[in-house]
Amino acid sequence: MRSLFREPRVVMVPVGHRLADRRSVTVKDLAAEHLLQDPDAVPEWRDVALELQSGERPEVPVIHQVEEKLELVAAGAGICVLPLSTANFYTRPDVIPLPVDDLGPNEVALAWVAARRSPLIRDFAAAAADTLAQTHDG
Repeated sequence: MRSLFREPRVVMVPVGHRLADRRSVTVKDLAAEHLLQDPDAVPEWRDVALELQSGERPEVPVIHQVEEKLELVAAGAGICVLPLSTANFYTRPDVIPLPVDDLGPNEVALAWVAARRSPLIRDFAAAAADTLAQTHDG
């Protein structure tokens, strides 16, 4: 595996949400919210989530695309946590991203089967890392 970069994660809330006017939030601010994804994907939320502590977590529908998830957020069905780049790509006028001060970053990495030892794999990973470094430097 070769780590390429880390980026912040943000929480997506509907425009009229009680937290929508904040500049940022904390995970504790989100404890009473319904997360529209696997709690293990956001362990910081999982550890404080009131719906998990009470055992009354509503069922989360099967979601296949980011657009579906954001549609549910816009409808007030819950919140979701996304990498900042994803939130910036999938913009909607009825949903806003909020930085979460105490949420760990998302890591983007290349991974491959360890048994594959082709120099081409290592060269590709190095080229990807170098390209990203040049993009960030420029």
